[in-house]
Amino acid sequence: MDAIFETWEYHLYEKLAGADRIVALIQSEGSMFGIPPEARTDYIKRKLIDMIDQIAEKREASDLGKPGRKKKIG
Repeated sequence: MDAIFETWEYHLYEKLAGADRIVALIQSEGSMFGIPPEARTDYIKRKLIDMIDQIAEKREASDLGKPGRKKKIG
């Protein structure tokens, strides 16, 4: 897995660095509106997990339409 991951690591790192910049802006705006740090962090974590789930579901649904793909059972 290390060899496979390493081939994609730079690309993934760059995307995550971009996402980190956006999250920092969201945190900063939340701070300006007086939202406590813990509340901001918890909210952002929940939203990011939800977005990742939505992205995965969309990808999986798209993959089902490709030839040779079988629907997962369970």
